[in-house]
Amino acid sequence: MKIVFVHQNFPGQFLRLSQTFVAEGHEVVALGMVKQCPIPGVKYYSYDAVPGPDDPKFDNRYSPVVPRLRRAYGVAHKARELANQGFEPDLVVVNTGWGENLFLKDVWPKAKHVAYFEYYYAAKGQDLDFDPEFPVTNEEVIWRLRLKNSMQLGALDAADVAVAPTRYQRDTFPTYLHDRVAIIHDGIDTKRLVPNPNGGIQIGKDGPKLTRQKPVVTYVTRNIEPMRGAHIVFKSLPYLLDIDPELQVVIIGGKGNSYSGGAPGGKSWYDHFVSKIDRPVDWSRVHLVGNLPYDQFVRVLQVSSAHIYMTYPFVLSWSSIESMALECRMVASDTAPVREIITDGVNGRLFPFFDHKALAERVRETLAEKEKSADMAREARRIAVERYDYETVCLPQWKEFLGIK
Repeated sequence: MKIVFVHQNFPGQFLRLSQTFVAEGHEVVALGMVKQCPIPGVKYYSYDAVPGPDDPKFDNRYSPVVPRLRRAYGVAHKARELANQGFEPDLVVVNTGWGENLFLKDVWPKAKHVAYFEYYYAAKGQDLDFDPEFPVTNEEVIWRLRLKNSMQLGALDAADVAVAPTRYQRDTFPTYLHDRVAIIHDGIDTKRLVPNPNGGIQIGKDGPKLTRQKPVVTYVTRNIEPMRGAHIVFKSLPYLLDIDPELQVVIIGGKGNSYSGGAPGGKSWYDHFVSKIDRPVDWSRVHLVGNLPYDQFVRVLQVSSAHIYMTYPFVLSWSSIESMALECRMVASDTAPVREIITDGVNGRLFPFFDHKALAERVRETLAEKEKSADMAREARRIAVERYDYETVCLPQWKEFLGIK
């Protein structure tokens, strides 16, 4: 088959599928805005967004739509170049969050078009109004969400079939659309992601070597910001450190912005969160290691004694399921995306999102109840393998859904 993947930051969610289909002999083409493709065998074409209106007020007010339309036009122009050269794909798979699929069905009308959906925004009941510490004070923020959603609905109209990675993410879409959106996770490599109780890792040149011999609490986020509960984790730090004088906390994540916008007063979210901690913190036992290479990320989680995962009602992080596959002792926020993968007392411990003291208490329980925590960690891995293993579970589902033999 001739298969096209489209993602402005290719490969994104399509890394493993692209690798698999190349290895199986399919012709795989990818379109994106990054300049180089890291996957051998993929025929990659980069495109530039088409220039749009130059009025900064227009861009500001309608910012959710303008860049998406620019990308839609830009990728459609590149696709038309390929079509004019005689390239006709059988299958086109697009992450719709960036607007890119809007015109592709008109360029390649004979192909099967697949919309990959991540999230449908809402003014109430999801991430926007979830956190009272950061209330929405500008009603035009809600208007911008509606503009984003209008692009998603347009993407659905321009697709033959649609898919979302989790039930929660599918269910953010209007109820009348649920039957049109399949649920198939991207999948994780549970053969590679295995526990290593004898592992260890040096944090930096002068930092401690971390092993399972002393308690290590871990927390992972792409960037330190509210969406993934970093402010709650920072408030919990003095209470976590009180649990054991030898306990170390490792925070993996950058200091930029992914989902939450800018911090108050022009600060970084990191600086803002540090200023809100109500007690002194022994920073010699808190290790802010930034975004680690993947193999180091895995090695840190392999020595974790208790792993914190938090999220608003929003897209579920890959790292949450990867942590489960590594048999981490999960301590997680009691929010809807998390409840899809963790049941309190079965394969992890849940706590109310905003209660930093409850977070610390659940970590204390995790460290104190070693046998029970180990049993729950093994159950977490079993669930990760049973539901989310790429090779044995998710890939067969994807192939059936896409019609690939």
